[in-house]
Amino acid sequence: MRDEITIIGTPISPYVRKVLAILDIKGVPFRCIPLVPFRAEEDFSEISPLRRIPVMRVGDFTIPDSSVIAQYLEERFPETRVYPENLEARARSRWFEEYADDHFGRNIIFNLFFQKRVKPAVLKQEPDQALIDSALNDHFPKALDYLEREVPDEGFLCGDVSVADLMIGAMVRNAVWADWRLDEAKWPRFAAYLSRVNAIPSLAKMNALADEMLLAHPKQHQEIMAKHLQAA
Repeated sequence: MRDEITIIGTPISPYVRKVLAILDIKGVPFRCIPLVPFRAEEDFSEISPLRRIPVMRVGDFTIPDSSVIAQYLEERFPETRVYPENLEARARSRWFEEYADDHFGRNIIFNLFFQKRVKPAVLKQEPDQALIDSALNDHFPKALDYLEREVPDEGFLCGDVSVADLMIGAMVRNAVWADWRLDEAKWPRFAAYLSRVNAIPSLAKMNALADEMLLAHPKQHQEIMAKHLQAA
């Protein structure tokens, strides 16, 4: 019998949604505690020293970091893969996962979503417009220029749906929540690719969950999750 998997972290985080989508794709039962790290108690640092989400608990085993968790899930439940079997495709998938995790996360999502949504609503602070402008006018266009060259005309980045597609799709959704809109005329291949990614059933399910949570009071988040994830 499988130990229950618990994911700690709000699905509003793209890193949490990546992990939840992987669990859904693999058909692995789980529960999610929608913790917001900025509101977490000090003892959260004991399980996540960098105070980041998600954190996974399986029995007595606890580990943070979405990429570490994703690899654990791939190795423990290999029947449905989210990392390609082909060596070169698997390396490519890991690269784009890291590119989205780090470059998108640090230079785009933090400087857009965090500044425009988290700071005013959660931290009650004014956003840093210089960081927002840097994301919109420098980092995001350069990233999209790169991805426009790399995404395929059809299908996904590494053949079948992989963790790379899930991470890119989850990250871009947070940018949309920060009122960013993709210029489809300037980046048409990426726009078509993103439409395919957004239609991945498990990612669409987790994005819809987060869409609703974003508009609700945190006290309602557990109820919203129960409604969306009851079939997970």
